[in-house]
Amino acid sequence: MVTWDEVTRWDPAPLRDAVAAINNAYNKVIACSDDLRDINTPYGWHGDAASAAAAEVNQIIDGLEEYAAEVASLRRSSGDVGDAITGVRNAVTEVEGLARTHHFTVGGDGAVNDNGPPPDTPEEQKEAVAAERRTIAAELRDRVEQVLRQAVDIDDDFCAVLDRILAGHAIDATGNDNENTSLAAAGNSGAAMGSLSILAPPPVDASPSANAAWWAALSQNQRLRLIKDHPEMVGNRDGVAAWARSSANIALLEHERQALQDERTQLMKTAPPDLNRDVPSVHKYLEKLEKLDERLAALGKVDGLVKGPDGKPNPDRQLLSLDLTGDRLKAAVANGNVDAAEHVAVFTPGMNSSVGTNLDGYVEDMRKVRDAAEDILDSKGDNSQVATVTWLGYEPPTTSNPADIPDIIDGSAARDGADKLARFDQGINASRPVDPHLTALGHSYGSLTTGIALNSHTGVDDAVFFGSPGISDTPAGQPLGEAEIRRMQLPEGHAYNLEADGDAVADIGSLSSGRYGTDPSDMAGMNQLQTGAAVTPDGRPLAGSTGHSEYTKTMPDGTDSTSKYNIAAVVSGHAELAIPARG
Repeated sequence: MVTWDEVTRWDPAPLRDAVAAINNAYNKVIACSDDLRDINTPYGWHGDAASAAAAEVNQIIDGLEEYAAEVASLRRSSGDVGDAITGVRNAVTEVEGLARTHHFTVGGDGAVNDNGPPPDTPEEQKEAVAAERRTIAAELRDRVEQVLRQAVDIDDDFCAVLDRILAGHAIDATGNDNENTSLAAAGNSGAAMGSLSILAPPPVDASPSANAAWWAALSQNQRLRLIKDHPEMVGNRDGVAAWARSSANIALLEHERQALQDERTQLMKTAPPDLNRDVPSVHKYLEKLEKLDERLAALGKVDGLVKGPDGKPNPDRQLLSLDLTGDRLKAAVANGNVDAAEHVAVFTPGMNSSVGTNLDGYVEDMRKVRDAAEDILDSKGDNSQVATVTWLGYEPPTTSNPADIPDIIDGSAARDGADKLARFDQGINASRPVDPHLTALGHSYGSLTTGIALNSHTGVDDAVFFGSPGISDTPAGQPLGEAEIRRMQLPEGHAYNLEADGDAVADIGSLSSGRYGTDPSDMAGMNQLQTGAAVTPDGRPLAGSTGHSEYTKTMPDGTDSTSKYNIAAVVSGHAELAIPARG
């Protein structure tokens, strides 16, 4: 069994150096092919001596074929193992860095040891710090476990290859046609036998930190092979790097479109001659056709968002999830580079939102928020990058569908979405060596989803709610108000609310007797921000917004709304520049 102490001493250099020497030996063996073709018994020689000579020749050829296969197998496996060890070493470095940063150590047996919080931790922060340290300890254990899984997999694969070589069973050389022998063909067969498997990912319900640890322990070549051959293992796995998820999902996008188009073509072949919807069988047929067309249209919209006019991936967009399960297509699209941006915001839309109807508008709104946040950073002489993600990884209710009324009343869709959103947020932090400044943005019913998600440890640093009917799935008998803020695992003072004049949805909080918790506009501990006309600290005029849908609006003359500016200020990490609501 491979131990943590052993893995920390693994070095890919000797295997990499060996590959060149093994390759030289392989080339010398292959050069014998021409000589083998000339070894034959003279024409017309028959009898026992001729048969014995022919048998000897065949033994020589079979032996060289086996040897060629063994050398090629060793060359391939040595290269693959050396490459895989680079992934393991990178993962070990990440573990050691994370442990060192937070005052943990990892023992030689892989045990994670907590050396305690900073001694000067204020009394009122000790509980929160302890919870944070429990989360970090769990992440470190996940990372150690995945590194050791990868190490054991590498060790087992390499031993299996070496065992076949030592046993002389790299290939079955006796099954080859020695009249037309090719040592290169034997070598190719051996090389295939020498390839290493790629460690399977953790279970689908694994934590984002376990997924991140698995991904970190793979070499770059292994990652690229997975994206190419098994994109479904990568694209929707929270904790995997954004670039990889996007590459995998863009590959899946075309595959899913083709699969749906093929299904539609087959369905059209069974079209009833009379399309009378009143006939039950026809009604069922048309419903299925409409569902396929709806999904194809939604996939086409996603395709247009993440690709340029030339059909190539848009370098300023990332497709972080693509989910065809459930009734509606779900997706998450980013503006900017989530792997590199110092500031990342995740926006969750609310009711009547879907990929097929308004995802493109939301993505464009978030692009403008990203640009406004970077403008604020530029004004501070800070060239930090911002990325904004529009997350529609759940199915919010629609007011046009009577079947969604229970969701609107009891918030069940928000609870379901909150679990997924929490994992998505956790995955952004887990996928990066250094956490970004992470902001959660929630509009309307999406603010409820966001608020519930924040009751888990998401790693979110700031949250902005706008047009919110409430942000809490408050258990019966639990106190409201400031307790709801405390349940959201945010740093103290980092929750913000925006309510525009004439926003009837935001008024639900004060009219619904606490159905979604306390009205955010009256919640103790919530920072209330301005939505009416105002002026920025540096003197720029801002326009007021009204109703439920103008929070991220840019006016026709290019003037930002006050609410959009305030959202951008928080996203940029400069909440001190946000304009408070008038008392």
